This record gives sequence, C-alpha cells and structure tokens, in this order.
Amino acid sequence: MIDLILETLIPSEQESGMPSAAGINFASYAVRYGIQEVVARYVALVSTLAHERMTQPFSALDGDSQLAILNATRTADILLFSAFLTHVFRAYYTDREVLERIGSGSVPPYPDGNPCEPDDWTILEPVYERGQMYRNVTGST
Repeated sequence: MIDLILETLIPSEQESGMPSAAGINFASYAVRYGIQEVVARYVALVSTLAHERMTQPFSALDGDSQLAILNATRTADILLFSAFLTHVFRAYYTDREVLERIGSGSVPPYPDGNPCEPDDWTILEPVYERGQMYRNVTGST
C-alpha cells in the first residue's frame, strides 16, 4: 500500500520522464533514516480513514478518493502527516534519477555547483520606502 500512497502523493510525469515517488527506493530511505515506525503509522492512518470515510480499502478507491483520504490525514494527525510528507519529499528530491531529470547535479549549489540567477533586490524598494510598520517598545518586562 505504501507504493500506492507514494504514487498518489507524487505521480509520475510521462512527458518529462519524472518517476513517481513510488519509483524511487523509499523503503531503503526509510531504513537508512530509521523512519519505519512513522511510515507504518501513516499507512495505518490512511487505511483507517479509508475504511471509516469510504467504507473501502484505500487500494479500492479511485484517484480522487485516494487524494481526499490523504488530505484527510492532514487534519487527523498533522504531526504524523508533516513528518511523513517531509520524508517523502526528502527521499524524492535526493534520489539520483530525480536530480538528473530536473537538471540538478549532485553537487551543492555553492560555491562551484549549480548556477543561480542573480537576485533583483530592487523589488523590495516599496517595502523599504513604506517605513516602519511596528511600534517601538520602551522598557522591558
């Protein structure tokens, strides 16, 4: 069921050849970072919510219903949802194949790695010109 959850969270993209989150080795990532319990608790939460709200197993639901269940996990247990999603994104965006497909090397962006466009700091001038937006506090408690 974990592959189905991962596929729903980050589906593959045929045009660019991007793999889904199920297409990376998430199980290896989970073992390496010791998050098996987080993964097991999240899968159990998804399963419970699917049975409670849709009266079907998660795997029997259509894509929209699966996405609705995954969205429901956020309100059911925000800490678990955040922890799981953070690990999914970390695993996905550190995968070598994904990095190659998005055109990012495996080197850090600085000092000699991936080029970054220079920032245009003039866009902040209106904010600076607006002046102070807070009051000064005198004394301390």
